[in-house]
Amino acid sequence: MAGTNVRRTSYGPSSPVIGSRGARTRQQILDTALIRFKESGFHGTSMEDIAAGAATSRATLYQYFESKEAIFLELMESAGTAIMRVTRRLGALGPNAEGFDNLHWWLGEWSWVFDRYAAMFIEWANVNSPKNPLRPLLAQFVAGHNARFSTALEQGGLSTAEARTLANFVLALANRYNYIRHVYRPGITDAELLDSLAVALQLAMFPDTPREVLIAGPRSIDGSDTARITAMSVHTVGPLSTLPDPDQIVATDPFAGLSPQATNTVRGLLDAAASVFSEVGYDVANVDQIVTEAGVARGTFYRYFDDKLQLITALANECAAAMAGPFGELAGFGERPDPARLRAWLLHFLAQHERYSGVLRAWTEGFPVEMAVLAPSRVIVNELGGAVRELFGPPRDYRLSRRATGIMLAALLEHYPNEGKGTEYQPTPDILVETQARFIERVLLAR
Repeated sequence: MAGTNVRRTSYGPSSPVIGSRGARTRQQILDTALIRFKESGFHGTSMEDIAAGAATSRATLYQYFESKEAIFLELMESAGTAIMRVTRRLGALGPNAEGFDNLHWWLGEWSWVFDRYAAMFIEWANVNSPKNPLRPLLAQFVAGHNARFSTALEQGGLSTAEARTLANFVLALANRYNYIRHVYRPGITDAELLDSLAVALQLAMFPDTPREVLIAGPRSIDGSDTARITAMSVHTVGPLSTLPDPDQIVATDPFAGLSPQATNTVRGLLDAAASVFSEVGYDVANVDQIVTEAGVARGTFYRYFDDKLQLITALANECAAAMAGPFGELAGFGERPDPARLRAWLLHFLAQHERYSGVLRAWTEGFPVEMAVLAPSRVIVNELGGAVRELFGPPRDYRLSRRATGIMLAALLEHYPNEGKGTEYQPTPDILVETQARFIERVLLAR
């Protein structure tokens, strides 16, 4: 049709058309996007931002990439490929010095790759929601990693079923460990975090590992060691690193003064918001999605709420009230271990996690969060810290930091249920709970 603008197909990474100069331009665009995603996040970065940073025009940018999503996908593939190269070199794992060395080496190499592509891995966590269009790529990476890691575990003597479960579990903890290392800077050196993670995963997977192996620590493999972890001079500060005092925030009761019918409507809106935030994430969610889920008109929404911020604030207060109390019971298992009650506790927590996963992600993601939303999380963080102190007990004679173990427990409860969703490795609730329970018993309660 006359007057219609048709954009030609973008040049791919191996296109013979672009030549060496075009290849440099293309790489400059990717490098700039990596910086912009780190500074502003995926959703906060526009094609105009990338074009300006790469000192090129929008027209030139679109010659190489048809959209911001296409740039993101290529960077994600590069990051995933780099990790897979490390995983393919992983030797056999097992309850011995060689297996521990191989595990420690792999974790160190992964940390080094994470440092290179930190912006992408951080965004990886933030876009990893069930209905995100990038989810299939993440699922492909999870499946590829777990297949290779499972093989290394089977070489160490584990059954195929247990190896598949533990491969997904290790992926979840290693992912979150590096995410926290970059986003929150938890007050522990990279070396302490790495040593603690290696010891904890070794105990979780191979509890019969001789103590002298853990005390001796890892040995260098093939002339490379974990010194490759890059010491970062500038760290992004995540929201949970500076928690506000809940007493400074006035919590508003969304049900105050409402009739029974209005109370049911508000309850329905909150339930719908909880579902939408869990499915797509708070940052992407909008009012139209929420009212559609609730089956009400937009006018009904605005009769009770000004915006989605009021919804997640109310849900954040509900989440804190529902989750904070049970951590006192969890702490009690330190003095009185009870396998059946521990698994019942974890099953109950999993149900709460599924309901409030959108709130948990809003608390832990790297983008700015309103203080009214963030304040309730302080109660949970404090209660979790108390539970870790009781569960961990006295210091160990091997390299396992209590603070690092607390980070891993938080990752186990908050992040592990999301790992592997949409893939053949997605664990059932029973497998999730059993894996979490074994970690607590083998790592935290291993006096």
